[in-house]
Amino acid sequence: MFKHISKASYYLLISALFIFSSCSTKPQPIQFGVDNCDFCKMTISDQRYGAELVTKKGRIFKFDDIHCIKGFIENGQVKSEDIAGSWLVDFSIPEKLIPAKESHLFFSEQLKSPMGSNIAAFENAQEMTKIQENYSGTEMKWDDYLAQHH
Repeated sequence: MFKHISKASYYLLISALFIFSSCSTKPQPIQFGVDNCDFCKMTISDQRYGAELVTKKGRIFKFDDIHCIKGFIENGQVKSEDIAGSWLVDFSIPEKLIPAKESHLFFSEQLKSPMGSNIAAFENAQEMTKIQENYSGTEMKWDDYLAQHH
């Protein structure tokens, strides 16, 4: 079948096919002021909030608030077994995406997030304690938040 191409060209072709057929399950930076939320359709503009869901096939869904990613998951728009990962914007480092399962969440009515979840995500607990000096609220983990019913 490949008698007319060199061995090196054959391996290069196979490598290229493998690279292009594999899908990235890493998040992509949110383009604030440009990207729209895949749940509420609003423009994602507040750099302290936001989220992404990445499927195992590499499809990325972006959200302007933790409320929206939760609603998207609950609506079953992507089956749970097809989700490669969920990412949240780190409130203390605008635009940085952190794995949702490893995040520290802080709820406070005083935060005023875009869609009213009023939840900030932090990569580490030390950063979260800094915000607790100025805002009263409740700590939670990602799985606990997803289990809540409204």
